[in-house]
Amino acid sequence: MNRPVRIQLVLFAITAVVALVVGSTYALGSQSLRGSIDVHATMADASNIGVGTGVTYRGVAVGSVADVSVTAGGAEVRIALDPDTRVPVGSTASVTSNSALGIQTLDISPTTERGPYLTDGDSLDVPPELAPVRLDELLTRMAALAESIDPASITTIGETFSAAVGGTGTQLQQLLDDADTLSRMLDEHAPALANIVDRSVPILDTLASRSDALPGAARAAADVTQQLLAQEPSLIYLLDRSPDALARTQRLLDDTRGTVGALMTNLVTVTGVLAERTPALDALLIAMPETLGKLTSIVHGDRGDFTLVGTQGPVCWYDTPRRVVGDTTPREANLNLYCPPGDDLEQRGAQNAPRPNDLGLSGSTVPGSVTGPPIAENPLLVPTGVEALNYWKQLLEGVRK
Repeated sequence: MNRPVRIQLVLFAITAVVALVVGSTYALGSQSLRGSIDVHATMADASNIGVGTGVTYRGVAVGSVADVSVTAGGAEVRIALDPDTRVPVGSTASVTSNSALGIQTLDISPTTERGPYLTDGDSLDVPPELAPVRLDELLTRMAALAESIDPASITTIGETFSAAVGGTGTQLQQLLDDADTLSRMLDEHAPALANIVDRSVPILDTLASRSDALPGAARAAADVTQQLLAQEPSLIYLLDRSPDALARTQRLLDDTRGTVGALMTNLVTVTGVLAERTPALDALLIAMPETLGKLTSIVHGDRGDFTLVGTQGPVCWYDTPRRVVGDTTPREANLNLYCPPGDDLEQRGAQNAPRPNDLGLSGSTVPGSVTGPPIAENPLLVPTGVEALNYWKQLLEGVRK
C-alpha cells in the first residue's frame, strides 16, 4: 500500500470518528458524552409522561425523562438534565402540551435567577395544581359549561351590546387611537415612571411606619379645608382678580427688564443694611400697629389735621463713641455725664435718663454741649428754607472749628 492511500485511510478514519461523536451528541444530547444531572420529581399522576418525554427550562429543551416508577404516593420521575443546565433550587415543574397533537413535556419554571443550582440527587417540585387536566374531564367540563349558558341571555347580551355601540364607530375609533397614543407615551416615559415608582416606595414605607400620625394629619387637613370653605368668597375674589394682577406684574417686569438687574444689585446692599438693623425693625413692626391706630385721631371727615413743630429749642448732646450697627449687647452706663441746666433746654437721649439710686447730679463731672436754635414762641412759625440753610452752615462751621 503506497503512502497516498495510507494518508487517505487515516483522514477517513478521523472524519468517521468526528462524525460519530457529533452525531451521537446531536441525537442523544450533550449528556451522552459528559454524563447528565439526574434529579427526581414526585408526581401524584404521571399520565402521558414516560421515558423520553422532553424536559424544557422556560421553554428551551434541556433534557428528558430517564425513568418513571410507581411509588406509594404516586409516581417517581427521574429527569436527566444536560450537564450545562443551571436550574435554581426551589424551581417548580408542570406538565404542558405544546402542540395540538397532545405531545406532553415537562417544563421547569424558576422562582429566582440566582443559585444555588440543582445537582445530582436533588428533588424538583411538581405541584398537583399544575398537572394537566385529562381530555375526558376537560370535555365534561366544557359540556357542563355549554349547558349552563342560556341562549336567550346570549341574545339579550348581543342586542344590548348592539344598542350600546350602535352609531359610535367614530368614538370607538377615537378611543382606540387614544389608547395607542397613551401606550406610546407610557413606553417613551417608562424610565421616568419607573423612577417615580421607585421613589414612591420609600415614601409609602415612611407613611406606613408613621401610621399613628395619619389621623392627626387627616384632622388638620379637614380643618384647613373647612377654613378654605369659610373663606370661599375671598378665594373666588382672588381667583377672579389674580390673572389681571399677574398680567400687570408681567407688563411691569417687561417694561423694567433693562433695570431689574441694577434693582436686584441695589437690593443686596439694602438687604445688608436692613439685616444689621434687625432689632430696630422688630421694634418698628411692634410699634407700627399702635401708631397707625393713633393716626386715625387726626382724621376729621374726609380731611386730616397735621401740626408741624418746626423747632423745640436747644438740646444737650455728648461726644461719645457710637456702637456698630446691630450691636445690642449691654454696656455700663456713664454716670459722669450730665446736662447743664438752662432755660428751655431739652434734655434728649437715653444718656439723660433718671440716674439710679437717687444719685441726682452727684458724681456728674462731664457736662454736655448745648446746640440748636432758641425755642420758638410760636411753633407754627417755621423758619424759611434760607434761614434753615444759614443756620446749618453756621452749625457746621462751628463743628469744624
